[in-house]
Amino acid sequence: MREIVLVAAGLIIGGFFGVTTMCLFQINRDRHYIYRKDSDKNEQEKH
Repeated sequence: MREIVLVAAGLIIGGFFGVTTMCLFQINRDRHYIYRKDSDKNEQEKH
């Protein structure tokens, strides 16, 4: 019984950390894309 509880807790905690990590990488990628998109607009305005 103890093993089942430990496995369930490990899956829940591991899933939480996995989803959190993927969300942070997704947010970072979105900000990078927005930043590059803005810099392209600024380059066009300069010329």
